[in-house]
Amino acid sequence: MRLVTYSRMGVPSIGVELDSGILDIPDAASYFGRKYHVRGQSFPTTMMDLLQWESGIEVARQIVTRYEQTPLDERMMAYPLDTVILEAPVSRPGKIIALGKNYLGHIKETGSKTPEFPIIFAKFPSCVIGPNDSIPMPKISDKIDWEVELAIVIGKTCKDVSESKALEYIAGYTIVNDVTARDLQRGDGQWIRGKSLDSFCPMGPCIVTQDELGDARGLKIQTKINGEVKQDSSTSNMMFNVPQIMVHLSKAFTLEPGDVIATGTPSGVGFVRDPPEFLKAGDTIEQYIEKIGYLRNSVVKPK
Repeated sequence: MRLVTYSRMGVPSIGVELDSGILDIPDAASYFGRKYHVRGQSFPTTMMDLLQWESGIEVARQIVTRYEQTPLDERMMAYPLDTVILEAPVSRPGKIIALGKNYLGHIKETGSKTPEFPIIFAKFPSCVIGPNDSIPMPKISDKIDWEVELAIVIGKTCKDVSESKALEYIAGYTIVNDVTARDLQRGDGQWIRGKSLDSFCPMGPCIVTQDELGDARGLKIQTKINGEVKQDSSTSNMMFNVPQIMVHLSKAFTLEPGDVIATGTPSGVGFVRDPPEFLKAGDTIEQYIEKIGYLRNSVVKPK
């Protein structure tokens, strides 16, 4: 199931992407009756509220099944994709936890030592933007780099989980671009500012639920800048896989519904190239993960 946050004529909502278009889940819940409401209240209208409802994804799945079993002439309309604007699936995650140096190719290209355990840092939730949104060049840096990453979206509160149970706490997966100001990253001596400038966490286009992707191994992952391939790898090349990441993080933090975990980037980033390459106004970034889709953003002049 492909869950989306979208807006239509300026009104935000959540839906499921079907072959026929976007099915608005709150509207469908009302259409099919109060059985699908939460404690007598309307169905959630934000992804965060859906994820925080323990049965939210399962009820959304039931609504889709009910819709597909309804005769064609009695179905409510699914909105064509070209009539809606896709937003970041989770617009303000409680936490964005990110991994560094999780692909051997990226470790080699940066000349780093292979870590014995996942390298962890954070990005601010305020830097999230959606698929197709623009990334304004910041006024304080011109060394802006790309990093395509598989992102885990947490679906249930999780603490001290085992590898065998880890997938049960995952709502699904999306794509994150861990945009980075390399000069700030190096100059500060730690990574928060260089990773968290406004618009530095494009996310989307959807959340593909965990039942469809399992532990998300073996997925092609790629970045193109202005149509030229820069990163091209597979999620099988992660040093620490999804269950291992869940175990490591949940020992330290309580993971909560709507939290996002960016699992690291493969080789092909800009600052290690000869000569170094950085994003500039006018560039288009297209990032792809197999079975999830495309995250496309443009770079524009500073506001």
